[in-house]
Amino acid sequence: MRKKINNWIRFNQFLEKYLKIRSYGQKVVLVLTILFLVSFFLVNFISAYLSYEKELKHTTMNLQSEVEIKSQQLLSKIKSIEDNGKILIASYRQEKIQFNLPLMKKFRVYGIYDAEEGKFLGRKVNIPPAEFKKNTQAKYSLLGDFLVINLSNLFYIFVKKSHIEDILDPKKSLLAPYEPVFMLEVVPKEYRSFICHQRNVKNSNFYLIGCIEKSTIISKQVRASLVENITVFSTFFILAFLLYNTLFKNILLFPIFKLKEDIEKMNREGLESVQFTLQNYGEDEFAQISKVLEETRQKILKHQKGMALVLQTTSKMISMTNDIHRFSLFTVDKLDELLNAEGTVLCLFSKLDGRCAFKVHSDRYLSSSIPPVLEKNQFLKLSQVQEKNYELREREDFRYIVSVKKDVNDEFSLFITIFKRDEPVSDEDLSYLNMVLSHLVYSINLLNLATYDPLTRLYNRRAIVQYAEKEVERSKRYNHPFSIILLDIDDFKAINDTYGHTIGDIVLKKIAELITEEVRDVDRVGRYGGEEFIIMLPETDTRSAVILAERIRRRISDYKFEINDYVLTITVSSGVAGLGTHGDTFEEILQAADLALYQAKRKGKNQVIMLAKEEIAQILKEEFQSKNFLERALQEDRIIPHFQPIVDVNTGEIVGYEILARIIEGDKIIPAYRFISTSIKFGIVLKIDEIIQRKTIEFLTKQKKIPQMLFFNLSRPYIQDIHHISKFVELLEKNNIPKKHIILEITEEEAISEITVVKEAIRIAKSRGIRFALDDFGVGYSTFSYIKHFDIDIIKLDGSLVKNIDKDLDNQIIVGGIAYICQKKGIKLLAEMVETKEELETLKKLGVSYAQGFLFGRASSRFVH
Repeated sequence: MRKKINNWIRFNQFLEKYLKIRSYGQKVVLVLTILFLVSFFLVNFISAYLSYEKELKHTTMNLQSEVEIKSQQLLSKIKSIEDNGKILIASYRQEKIQFNLPLMKKFRVYGIYDAEEGKFLGRKVNIPPAEFKKNTQAKYSLLGDFLVINLSNLFYIFVKKSHIEDILDPKKSLLAPYEPVFMLEVVPKEYRSFICHQRNVKNSNFYLIGCIEKSTIISKQVRASLVENITVFSTFFILAFLLYNTLFKNILLFPIFKLKEDIEKMNREGLESVQFTLQNYGEDEFAQISKVLEETRQKILKHQKGMALVLQTTSKMISMTNDIHRFSLFTVDKLDELLNAEGTVLCLFSKLDGRCAFKVHSDRYLSSSIPPVLEKNQFLKLSQVQEKNYELREREDFRYIVSVKKDVNDEFSLFITIFKRDEPVSDEDLSYLNMVLSHLVYSINLLNLATYDPLTRLYNRRAIVQYAEKEVERSKRYNHPFSIILLDIDDFKAINDTYGHTIGDIVLKKIAELITEEVRDVDRVGRYGGEEFIIMLPETDTRSAVILAERIRRRISDYKFEINDYVLTITVSSGVAGLGTHGDTFEEILQAADLALYQAKRKGKNQVIMLAKEEIAQILKEEFQSKNFLERALQEDRIIPHFQPIVDVNTGEIVGYEILARIIEGDKIIPAYRFISTSIKFGIVLKIDEIIQRKTIEFLTKQKKIPQMLFFNLSRPYIQDIHHISKFVELLEKNNIPKKHIILEITEEEAISEITVVKEAIRIAKSRGIRFALDDFGVGYSTFSYIKHFDIDIIKLDGSLVKNIDKDLDNQIIVGGIAYICQKKGIKLLAEMVETKEELETLKKLGVSYAQGFLFGRASSRFVH
């Protein structure tokens, strides 16, 4: 191999140094020309040799024929002379006169010898008689310069040899171009450089020999072959040269020019600007070179993208610290791009709840056909693994799946599943993935998952719960009292909506300071939720806890929050509970405090409530009875869908229905508002959602025509898991229900409290062709900014804005503003609880598109026609 390389180098250096040929195309032309000339001479030699052999054989055959012909001609001529001699002899016998010499000359007879008389008649031949008499076997004999014709040993006719040799003239031969030699010889002769053929002349002692010199044949064939081959090869060379320059040059050198062009473009514009594609169209050496270049380019590009992704996630950690959903979505989309994946799913798995605290799907995943069951199975397997860090690789038909578990802390793990088609995830890919996941883990720890809440610097929920459980055990062991205060800022979402999250964060931090200033050093204060705080009071009875809670309430309500140009008045509601009084575990006293807080909110807010044990028991009993009522309804299949019509305010035509849950109780129909809160609290609402969806679809399959809009209410647990929406989509497709007619509906309160989850749910639903609506919009938590946050299609105005709107100018201004924003955003506006024609006319003027309410019909088990 080394020798071949050296030979190539020397040859290439010779071409470039001495012949000044530096273009690869010119080198190809030169090599082809040399090969052409070598081929020409070789072919010409072989052609000439074959032609010579063929002509030699042909000439030999012709020479044989020519000798035969000339032998016959010679015999014929000799016979003619013999006949003439016989005439002369006959004349002599009759008249006994001397021969007439002119007549003998005419008859080509030189002389006649009479054997009986022993004398010559006519001219005498200077040959002794004994000489020509001894050859008695042959009628015709050659003696010196004479041909002797023996007439029965009586007469001998002498003919000058030159008189018969005109037949041997080569010019009279068909082989004249080869300059043959014909001769009469007594003895056969052969010549090494000639081809010869001899023929014994009949009744004679001599041979007619024909010879042709071989060099003559060779010379003739070489000349003929040269002329022919030069003509053919010259024509071919000119034609090939023209074709090469006009056509084949571009074809032959295209791979070289293409590779050169791509490499120059890559050097000029970068790796992403070009692709090497020759391997897609062939398997030759250039295709293999192109394949290697493309694989190398992709590896380098992938490495660059991988490092870029690592750097980007590092920088994004800073800019997206307060939005883990957006940061995670950015990460999975970038991973899809880097790994050329079909889709990626990321889950922050809560070890305490046994479910995903949040989950994001990449854009590619949403547009793919990945069965949701694959994702569910992968996360189930990861959740059952005890190792802190774990990697799982599997294959489903053409799809390769890699799932990774990475521990975040004692409370959370990070799950990620990547789907690829036709090729597995490489070890190099996994190294990038692990770097990115490490950044995610770090970011998640920054996002309220460490010991301290990053905003208020209080203990976070995980840490405060761990402390409370230990403190309960300690208090029970030493028989110390232990109390807790659960505190919630009243209408905090309205503060965020009105003044923005920045001011809301300032309020949270200030309230944390006020609470901390009122408690002892031994007490523990934690941020339990968004605007909810919990205070742990070791060795404190409930009476003292209530006093402290009341003091904190007054301190906060009296404090003037001067922030920027705003002066805010904030109030809080609190629930108090104590160990022993309200339960023997932290869960029990936390439940008691939560029920007390709920009662404080119901009774008007800005107050402290501690419930008696009997009150808690009564509340729990009522809730238990409500739970049993719901469970019986589920078991007896008494939950059914009802349909309330929705009309187009401009045409009055029914264009859709809202599907509402109802329970059959004897002759009564129990509306949703009577049982929905209980179903949410006890985790039954999810089953109700699924039953209503299934029964509605069964009902729709029996209808001749499906309405344009069908509104399905979704609960918070339903939207927290992508699989619920996926199952619903599969159910629609299985029953041929057009997805474009389906609108999933969630209340504004749920949307705001679960912004991250709702964003993902809306994104997934819309990717499957389903529309989304925001319900109860306009009061409580409303802000136009939420229209920007959510990619929704329809907004449903809360009934409190609709009631008597024809008489309420303020509500008209609010609804008009909402309608204007919706029109600019391409969002349809629907008004609920429309009961009078005056309300309908006012809503129509304000720009509302659709309406529903008792004016158009109550909810019914059938469609209204």
